[in-house]
Amino acid sequence: MGYFTDTDFDSTLDMIDCVNEVVERHVRRMERLSPTELGLDVRCGPVYIDRDEEVIAVSHASAIDYYGGFEYIKEDEGRKTCGDYTFFTTESSRVQDCFDYLNEAKEAEAEGF
Repeated sequence: MGYFTDTDFDSTLDMIDCVNEVVERHVRRMERLSPTELGLDVRCGPVYIDRDEEVIAVSHASAIDYYGGFEYIKEDEGRKTCGDYTFFTTESSRVQDCFDYLNEAKEAEAEGF
């Protein structure tokens, strides 16, 4: 932790840019998937996942809200926005359903279906 603990920013906008840069760098290391791989409508747009922590990240939450049914996931109930990205966790059953779909598809593929 401690990325910014000793940092004095020149301005609020400078601080926002730095946070966005750190978030962007992290998301780029996540796995990018088509939303259909999570059982979502293609119109949700690209999604990024962390399989270990079971987190979904998107840069435009309005699309996944509308086309993916994520609009009911509230802040602090499986939804966090940081920088230009919104992150969804399996604290929400909707997100858990997506990871279940992904895992079931992976198992079916391993079994040759």
